[in-house]
Amino acid sequence: MLFNKEHPWRFTIGGWGGFVLATILLLIFGSDIYPILGFLTGAILVTIGNVIYVLYTKWKSKEGEK
Repeated sequence: MLFNKEHPWRFTIGGWGGFVLATILLLIFGSDIYPILGFLTGAILVTIGNVIYVLYTKWKSKEGEK
């Protein structure tokens, strides 16, 4: 299900996956906390954008049924 190109949450899954991977790599290689916070901010922004997209497409599909 995660590899489905029509999955509505694919960008959020990818954003949080990237955040986890980047956090692990930054912790292994001993970086500051600021890049980790930057990746967290990016993942949160992608999630907010995807929530808006999913709600808009559901609203649009319900509007089209009427």
